[in-house]
Amino acid sequence: MTQIIVTKDFIEKGEENFAEKMENFIQMAPQYVEAGLLPAAETGVIIEKLKADELNRKQKNENQKKAHDSRTIYVYGHKITEKDLREYKKLVCSLPQVTPEMKRELGLVNKPKSENTHDKKPILKVRVVGGVPHITFIKSPMQGIMLFAKTNNGEFDYQTTVKASYFDDSRPRLSPNQTEVREYYAYYIYKDKVVGLQSEIVRIVLDPVE
Repeated sequence: MTQIIVTKDFIEKGEENFAEKMENFIQMAPQYVEAGLLPAAETGVIIEKLKADELNRKQKNENQKKAHDSRTIYVYGHKITEKDLREYKKLVCSLPQVTPEMKRELGLVNKPKSENTHDKKPILKVRVVGGVPHITFIKSPMQGIMLFAKTNNGEFDYQTTVKASYFDDSRPRLSPNQTEVREYYAYYIYKDKVVGLQSEIVRIVLDPVE
């Protein structure tokens, strides 16, 4: 076996590795300055810049953590608020003294929304779950999708109707000990008819089964 020797740059690419290495430099360099082995002015300047860089790094990480924590708190609380608001709407709508005009003014009404089906197409996402392709898509407001699939270099000769918002392609492998490629596209179904545009073709590679 031939070994190739490469030169690794002294500046570490990883954030943590860089910080650890520079912390050691900040601790050790002043000793060599005192011994007259390193230039005092230049070493002092670079140490101050490294300290400022480390402060910025810590502040950046702290801000990211705060942002993540804030989003987590908001998402959790917002879901509860949505649920409570739906219950409140039910209560208000059950009160005889609350008129339709009041509900409209308060924004507690469902508004009809019309969508054209001719230009809608599913957005398929596929990943391997439990060893089989797991396909997901946004179903609402459609009835489902008509899904087409092909294996390796074959034709799109597999077709199935999917009424849920996901589909697990659990068909047997052509050859379990070989890599297999499966590709999919779909059309939406509305009132039991195929509507809209064809989705983009998505592709997934299945590794051999050991």
